[in-house]
Amino acid sequence: MLGHTNIKTTQIYAKITDSKISHDMSVFAGKVKGMSKKLAVNQ
Repeated sequence: MLGHTNIKTTQIYAKITDSKISHDMSVFAGKVKGMSKKLAVNQ
Protein backbone atom coordinates (compact mmCIF):
# COMPACT_ATOMS: atom_id res chain seq x y z
CA MET A 1 0.00 0.00 0.00
CA LEU A 2 2.77 2.42 0.85
CA GLY A 3 4.93 1.26 -2.02
CA HIS A 4 7.49 -0.68 0.01
CA THR A 5 9.07 -3.72 -1.61
CA ASN A 6 8.93 -5.58 1.69
CA ILE A 7 5.72 -5.92 3.72
CA LYS A 8 7.74 -5.81 6.95
CA THR A 9 8.64 -2.19 6.25
CA THR A 10 4.96 -1.30 5.88
CA GLN A 11 4.12 -3.20 9.07
CA ILE A 12 6.55 -1.01 11.03
CA TYR A 13 4.58 2.08 10.03
CA ALA A 14 1.28 0.35 10.78
CA LYS A 15 2.41 -0.47 14.33
CA ILE A 16 3.54 3.11 14.90
CA THR A 17 0.21 4.37 13.59
CA ASP A 18 -1.84 2.03 15.79
CA SER A 19 0.23 2.99 18.81
CA LYS A 20 -0.09 6.70 18.05
CA ILE A 21 -3.85 6.47 17.53
CA SER A 22 -4.28 4.56 20.78
CA HIS A 23 -2.22 7.10 22.71
CA ASP A 24 -3.98 10.08 21.17
CA MET A 25 -7.42 8.60 21.88
CA SER A 26 -6.45 8.02 25.53
CA VAL A 27 -5.36 11.65 25.84
CA PHE A 28 -8.57 12.80 24.17
CA ALA A 29 -10.72 10.62 26.44
CA GLY A 30 -9.05 12.18 29.48
CA LYS A 31 -9.77 15.66 28.18
CA VAL A 32 -13.41 14.81 27.47
CA LYS A 33 -13.78 13.33 30.95
CA GLY A 34 -12.33 16.50 32.47
CA MET A 35 -14.63 18.68 30.40
CA SER A 36 -17.72 16.71 31.43
CA LYS A 37 -16.78 17.13 35.10
CA LYS A 38 -16.45 20.90 34.61
CA LEU A 39 -19.82 21.04 32.86
CA ALA A 40 -21.48 19.07 35.67
CA VAL A 41 -20.07 21.45 38.28
CA ASN A 42 -21.24 24.52 36.33
CA GLN A 43 -24.84 23.33 36.00
